Amino acid sequence: MRIGRLDTPVLIQKKSVSTNNDYGGETITWIDHSRGWAGITDVTTRMQESTVFDLRQLKQPCKIVMRYDTTITADMRVVVLDESNRILQIVTKPAVIGRREAIEFMAHDYSVENG
Repeated sequence: MRIGRLDTPVLIQKKSVSTNNDYGGETITWIDHSRGWAGITDVTTRMQESTVFDLRQLKQPCKIVMRYDTTITADMRVVVLDESNRILQIVTKPAVIGRREAIEFMAHDYSVENG
């Protein structure tokens, strides 16, 4: 089975949450998990829009295909290491393609505007 062109360098990051004991708040940092190559395809030209706290969020869904890796989960994100420097939040559990040849998952590219 051919999994397509994996022509985009990416960095997978996992979330690390620490609690601030003084105020009870949480601090989220992103830790590098792995690097690799991916095939990234925007799913549609239509963006999905939502508003949170008077900020308009535009979500551009895309499909990502990578070599088989069981350590990638839906609570991670993908940083595209090219001129775009996109940060994509993984939104689905990775599905196995073929006989452990690749994984495929959906991600959203967020942009935020004042509304």
